[in-house]
Amino acid sequence: MSNHVPHRAIRLRVALQIAAALAVSVCIIGWSLDHYRRHDFSRSHKFGLSNQTKQTLSSVGSPARVIVYFSPSSTATGSELHGDIMALLREYQFLSQGQGLSKGPSRSNLTVERVDPLRNPARARDLQAQYRFSGAENVLIVEYGGRSTVIPVPEMGEYDTEPTRYGERPRLVAFRGEQVLTSAFIGLVQPASSKKVYFLQGHGEGMPGIPPMQIIGQNLKRQNITTAPLNLSAGTATVPADAALVVIAGAHFDPSADELAALRDYWRAGGHLMTLLDPTGETPGLDAFLDEEGRIRPRNDRVLRLVNLGGATGILRDVTGEFFASSEITARLVGLNILFTGNTRSLAINDQRDRSIKGQETGPTRPLIRGIHGFRGCSGFANADGKGVTFDPAKDNFFPAYIAAITDLGGVHDDRVALGASRMVVVGNSEFLKDKFLAGTGLDFFSSAVNTLIDRTQLAGTTPKTKEFFTLNLDELQLRLLALWTIVAVPLASALLGLIFLWRRRS
Repeated sequence: MSNHVPHRAIRLRVALQIAAALAVSVCIIGWSLDHYRRHDFSRSHKFGLSNQTKQTLSSVGSPARVIVYFSPSSTATGSELHGDIMALLREYQFLSQGQGLSKGPSRSNLTVERVDPLRNPARARDLQAQYRFSGAENVLIVEYGGRSTVIPVPEMGEYDTEPTRYGERPRLVAFRGEQVLTSAFIGLVQPASSKKVYFLQGHGEGMPGIPPMQIIGQNLKRQNITTAPLNLSAGTATVPADAALVVIAGAHFDPSADELAALRDYWRAGGHLMTLLDPTGETPGLDAFLDEEGRIRPRNDRVLRLVNLGGATGILRDVTGEFFASSEITARLVGLNILFTGNTRSLAINDQRDRSIKGQETGPTRPLIRGIHGFRGCSGFANADGKGVTFDPAKDNFFPAYIAAITDLGGVHDDRVALGASRMVVVGNSEFLKDKFLAGTGLDFFSSAVNTLIDRTQLAGTTPKTKEFFTLNLDELQLRLLALWTIVAVPLASALLGLIFLWRRRS
C-alpha cells in the first residue's frame, strides 16, 4: 500500500502541473487576443497603411460598412484586383478595431459584406436598384452615417492601355486601392470638410492637375480638397470668402502692390498662406511681404554643398533636407529625408530671438526643414566665371540652412489649436512639386502642410501610396536557363547529395 502512495502523489502533482500550464496558456492566449501587433514584411510594404488612413479610421464613430459587389469569375476590367481589395479591406478591419473604437475581432466598427451576383442574384438586384449601377460592373459600396458612395473597381487600379492597340487586355501596373478607399471615407466621415484651396495665378505659378503638377492635383482630389485658380490682377479683387488656403506655387514675377494688399488683408483676417519660392525668379515684393507679415525672410542665396571629387571640387545643388518635430506638419516625418531638386533658397527665421536661450527653438515662427549637415546658404552662388562658388562668412548662412518654416499671427503656435489664427508656411523651393521630381516624402510633406493649414491636422502625416507591381521581364534564353535550373539542375543536385549521404551512412 505504501508503494502506491508515492505514485498517486506523483500523478497528482503531474496533473496539477498540467492544469497550471493549461491555465497559464489560456490566460496568455486570452490576453494576446486584445494585445498584439501586426507587421508588414512584404517586399514593397504592400499591406502597410499610411498615417492618413489610420487617422481617418480613428474618426469613425459609428459602424461603417463596405459592400463588395464582385464576381470572382468576371472578366471585366478590374477583376484581377479581387485579391488585393479583400486583403486591403482586412487591413482596414484590423485597423478599425485597433484604434480604440472597439475590441475583439468580432466587434470591428467596419463590416465587409461580399455579394457575388452569380450566387446571390436577389441581393445583387436590390443593390443595383438602390445604388443605380450596372449589373456588369464590379463596385465597392461604402456606407457610413446614412451616407454612401459607389467606387467602380477599375478606379482602384492603374492600367497600361498600350496592349489594347493589339487587341489585348489593359495591363495592370499599380494598385491605388488605399488612396481611393481612404478618400471615400474622408468624404463620408467629414461631409462638410470639403475645403477649397486657391492657387495664385498670373506670375508663372503652377496649377495642380495640369502638367507639370498633375500628381499633386490628383492627390488633393483624393483627399476631398477642391482646388481653384485665383487671379487678383483686377484692382478690386479680393480673396474669396470660401478660401481655406491660398498657395503661391513658384511665382516667377512679383505680384502687384494691389495683389499683395489683397493677400495682406486675407492674412490679417485669419487667412492661411503657403508660399513655395522660385529661386530663379525676381520677387522682391513677395520677399518683403513674407518678411514683414510672417517674420520669415528669404535670403538672396542658394543652399548647396561642396563635394570633393579627388582632383576637383564639385557643387551639389540638389539639397537633402531633414524634418523638425516642432510642428504637427512634420512631427510624423521626423527621421525621413526630403530631396529638393534644382535651386533652393534658405530662410532667415525670426532673427531677433536668442538661440542660446533654452526654449527659444520654439515660438510663433518655427523651422520645419533644414539642409542636412554640409549644406549651407551661399550668396556667391552664380559661378559666372567658372571658378566655383565663394562663401562669405559675414553674409552666408553656414549651418543650419533652413529651407521651410511655419509662422502664426498672434503668437498661437500650437498647430492643433485653430481658433481662426492666421498661419503661413514658406518653402525655399517649388521644383519638388513637379511630377518629374516629386517623391514620396515630398508628397507627404506637401499634403501634411495643406491639411494642417486648412485645420485638418488629424490628417497630417504620410499619405496613401500607390502600390506598384513588380514585373520580371525575361528573354527566351533566360527562360530556357531558368527552366533548365528548376527542372534539371536543382533536382539532379538534390538526388546526388542524397546518394552521397546514403553511401556515407552505409559505409
